[in-house]
Amino acid sequence: MLNNNKISTPRDAIWAILEAAETWVSGEAISLQLGISRAAVGKHVTALRNDGHAIEAFTRKGYRLLAKRDALDGELLAASLRTRVFGKVGWTFLETTTSTNLQAVHLVEEGALEGHVVVAERQTKGRGRKGHDWFPLPRSIQFSVLLYPQSSCWDMEGFTRLGAHAVAGAVKEVAGLDAVFKMPNDVLIGEKKIAGILVETGYRGNQLEWAVIGIGCNVNVLPDEFPEDARGKITSIIAEAGCPVSRISLLVAFLEKIETAYANMCKG
Repeated sequence: MLNNNKISTPRDAIWAILEAAETWVSGEAISLQLGISRAAVGKHVTALRNDGHAIEAFTRKGYRLLAKRDALDGELLAASLRTRVFGKVGWTFLETTTSTNLQAVHLVEEGALEGHVVVAERQTKGRGRKGHDWFPLPRSIQFSVLLYPQSSCWDMEGFTRLGAHAVAGAVKEVAGLDAVFKMPNDVLIGEKKIAGILVETGYRGNQLEWAVIGIGCNVNVLPDEFPEDARGKITSIIAEAGCPVSRISLLVAFLEKIETAYANMCKG
């Protein structure tokens, strides 16, 4: 039974129904209960998804809430960090940005410290290798880490491998899934892409001055939210594991593994 005193809109009512349900709820049942069309139900469910909730939709079954919004809360993330430097010297949290890498490059010009992290809920111009687009999928992780390497032995491939193996290790630790690095910049589960790495570097003459490692990982993205032309080629943690994972826990693991691997490689 819904408490109508706490419900102000059909969207709130649909949220209350899904939150209270222990299994699937048909779109027809929701439309009859609220006196709205099936199309309106679908529209409000899409809006709830865009708000960050993982709601599964299935023909002849209806809708099911898999996970509530898992916000990348700055205070919670800072309290959960296990790193020595990465994230602790500085954070930039953005609800929407063009690209976390571009934001990190701007921070170089402002004198940001090594280990500064840029995180965004959504990128409007996320990029992959050779200018390819990175799909802005909901409930994913997009972040970039700023580095000032002291060694001249670093190259683009080295930074890419660093990020990719950190992603694979974090996915294994948090979700129990085996992921592998595929050249030039992809992380796969099976034959499907779950994450991509984009490295930016800056030089003064022949001397490497800074590097930015950008990572995009599909986390709690439902399969029917994948772009149609990419289905069968990409995947997400929730699609592979069958249950959602904490994006905070995953990002904490990403940063710890990147920092540890980077420190070890800097020591030679």
